[in-house]
Amino acid sequence: MTVGEQLYIRVYNAVDSIISNSGTIARLGITATGTAILTQVTVTAISYSLDLYRGDITIEEYKNLIVETAKTAGIATPIVFLVLVAVLALFPEFTVVLSALVVVAGFNALFGMSIAMPIIQSLLRHAQAGGFGEETAEAYKNTLGGSTPA
Repeated sequence: MTVGEQLYIRVYNAVDSIISNSGTIARLGITATGTAILTQVTVTAISYSLDLYRGDITIEEYKNLIVETAKTAGIATPIVFLVLVAVLALFPEFTVVLSALVVVAGFNALFGMSIAMPIIQSLLRHAQAGGFGEETAEAYKNTLGGSTPA
């Protein structure tokens, strides 16, 4: 069998697999997209709520941040999902690699960081602005400067 014939069979099988499983793929895609939007909107809302409380941003800016986050997640997630489905359909051997525990743990760590970092950054902005009290802001500044409090 030639390389061209092998490639044709691989593509044919991938398309056939996607078409025959399209209902399941669509449900998974919708679920993944909904989960990504909800997660990112929640993280954004939490991350900027202290800024809103301090008055650093207006309610309109807060709403815009949340809407933009929802749009971004709503556009990016289906694209990534479709690319992943296409890659797995064309190269089913990657399914074993992508289901390995190390990869799953890596994705969990990656998504954990994408959730934790904005919240930590929000808390640091709040400490800088004196939102936890002047002592905390001063301690934070001393920590960044590397000096000890006088």
